[in-house]
Parts: sequence; structure tokens; C-alpha cells
Amino acid sequence: MCNLFRKFLAASAAAMLLAMPLTAHAFAEKFNDVRPSAWYYDAVDYATDEGLFNGTSQSTFSPDSSMTRGMFVTVLANKTGSYNAARYGASSFTDVPIGQWYAAPVEWAYQSNLVGGVGNGKFAPNTSVTREQIAKILYDYAQRTGNDTTVSPTAMQGFVDAGSVSSWARQAMEWATSHKVIQGDGGRLNPQGTATRAQVAQIFYNCRGLLVNTEIQSPGRTWVVDVPGHYESRERLELKEVKVGEVGHWEDGYITEWVYRCNKCGFIASTVEGINHHLDDSFDWETMTGCGSYTMVSGEPIYTGEKFWIVDVPGKSEYQWVVVTEQVWVEEAGHWE
Repeated sequence: MCNLFRKFLAASAAAMLLAMPLTAHAFAEKFNDVRPSAWYYDAVDYATDEGLFNGTSQSTFSPDSSMTRGMFVTVLANKTGSYNAARYGASSFTDVPIGQWYAAPVEWAYQSNLVGGVGNGKFAPNTSVTREQIAKILYDYAQRTGNDTTVSPTAMQGFVDAGSVSSWARQAMEWATSHKVIQGDGGRLNPQGTATRAQVAQIFYNCRGLLVNTEIQSPGRTWVVDVPGHYESRERLELKEVKVGEVGHWEDGYITEWVYRCNKCGFIASTVEGINHHLDDSFDWETMTGCGSYTMVSGEPIYTGEKFWIVDVPGKSEYQWVVVTEQVWVEEAGHWE
């Protein structure tokens, strides 16, 4: 008996395992250029699962393509919980046209003091971002969001090119290497080198336990809402199938309920219990006479208060343009002060 029970438990456990959905790497496996054996596979899966990255098509991620400055701040904006693209409709740079997919993230990063331009009022959104620029932006982001910004002064000593890190990025690179956000390659940091999409995905994967706070603490500026977000009624024309030429009339709606009628005296009860009680009361035990049976019949019609359309002459179907009213969400409008 014990052996049978153990076999039953084993079979049940196996069935449960087979029934469990296999969700691991569900996001990365849709890309045919991200092999499961690739060193960046888990990072791409994380980045796409978190909504930080999109693929370059439905089936490609382009892991070896360069990460541009516009791409990078877009990924960082996607990570930020309070980011609202509708608040950044202007552009502070002449080479960031309003309406471009990276325009709002660039303006958000600039207004949040995370990035600056490259001079002459330009941002260079399509220029590849360098590794030390990534470190500086992420370090400033950690400061603005109240995350851990501690550094180990010896963190860069193991890299042969640590001396080539720009002075403006040195503190940030010390922070990045202290927390293994950037781990180098072959003993080199390559600070002025560019980064691929796969490498940036790995950097954000390395940050997943470090940049846990994602709310930007506004640097002395406050967003003032002029018009709150709201729904508005909008009318539009829509081609719909309608009935034309139909003739009919409205009739009152009634319902009927089953009742129970005594076959001898005609007494009516609404329930079986009620009719049985009548039969018991009417029976005379001395003469052994009385009402003895009943029939279930339809009761009097009860008016429901509703109207029903009765078609006398059927119409025909045709398509016509009709006005449709729908509720449309309008994003809030405001300004920075």
C-alpha cells in the first residue's frame, strides 16, 4: 500500500511539472539573432521583459549594433517610473526635432540634469554613446534617484587603461566598477569606446539590484499641471450596417408564472407548499372527503414595465455613415517652474 501511494505521489508530481508553463526567457527567445548560448542572452531577456528595450524588428534585436545617445536615454527613461513623455513636448537642442521617437526622453534627461549637449546647441542623438558617458549618466541617475553611490577608491586599479578615463567621468567610473556595473573586457575599461545594444542590456542587467529607486528627485524644478488629464467626448463618422424600411410597433411586456390550481374547488396557490397546505386544510377526516389533487397551470400575465418592438414588415440592411461618440483620453498639460 505504501509503495502504491509513493507511486501515486511521484506520478502526480510529474503531471504537475508537465502542466507548469515554461516562461523562462519568453522574451529573448523571439529574437532569431539572440542565441540561448550567447553571453548576453539573460540580459536581453531581462531588458525586453522590463520594457527597457524593443527589438529592431519583430524577430531581431541587433545585439551587435551600436547604442546611440538617443537610444540610451530612451532606455533610461523607460526604466523611470515617473517618466511621462507628454510633459516633454519641447526640445532644447537644434538636432533633436520635436516628434522624433527619442525627443521626449532626451528632453527629460536634459531637464533632469542627467545629460548635456555636445556644444553649439546640439545633443548628437545619433552618435554612439561611449562607455564613460554611460557610467556618468548612470552615476548621476543614481544620485538623482537616491540609490547607492558609494565607491571603492581601488576599484579601477585592476584595469590597465584606468588612467585614460576622462577627469569628468572618473568618479562615475569608480562607482560603476565598484558595483560591477561596468566590468571591462580583457583587463581594459576602454572608456572612450562605444557600446553595443547587447553590452548596454548587460549593463542594465548588472544594475537591476542597484538602481532600485527609479523616481527622479526634481533638481529645483516642479511640474505644474495647467490642465489635468481627462476624457473628452469626440464625434467621428463610422460606416455601419443599419436596417431601413422596417415597419413595426411597440407592445407591453408581460411574463407569466406557473401556479397550482385545486382540481375540485379552483383554489390557486403560487407554490407547491401552498397548494399542499390547502389540500390538508380542506380534508375532512370524518367523512374522508375534501380536495385531493391539483394541476400546475399558467397564471395571470404580469406587466413588466418594459416595451418590446414587434416587426410587422421586415426592412433591409444597408451601410450608412453614422455619427459615433467616443471617449478619448487627453494627456495633461502643464509647464515646469
